Amino acid sequence: MRKAKKARSAEEGRVRRQRLDYQPSAKPIPITSPTPTKSPQHQQYATPILDIDVTENCQDLGQSLAAIVMKYSLDSFTIATSDGLVFASSIDTMAQEDAARYSGKFAGKMPGGVVLFSLNHKGSELTGIMRTKEGMRWETQNRIKNDTKAILNKWI
Repeated sequence: MRKAKKARSAEEGRVRRQRLDYQPSAKPIPITSPTPTKSPQHQQYATPILDIDVTENCQDLGQSLAAIVMKYSLDSFTIATSDGLVFASSIDTMAQEDAARYSGKFAGKMPGGVVLFSLNHKGSELTGIMRTKEGMRWETQNRIKNDTKAILNKWI
């Protein structure tokens, strides 16, 4: 019985080796270069800037901040003092938390969707805190900073 099993396993081994030794002929596979697509970073900056004057037709500082939010498609915009107090904001929720967390010399890791800039107005160091779902180009940040200066010059 042992001899029969050995003979059978030896025969199966030869069959297995024959199958393993079989090499199909090589077939060339065409290589295609990937088609270029827009990366998510480029798409996220595609939000158009609306032609809105942030100082005209606004009756107070709050309306001017709301105009900035509309013009640049922001979720919120807060101006904070260097000691973490809300100077002005386009929204009531999260403004105090944003001001306390991001104003002054923020050295922590910046979460996605938060953009900061710093400016000086009449001797006071202020921080602009913008929340947005999309990325923001440097040029857009500078435009917002300039609009913020114009608003502060008009209302303060």
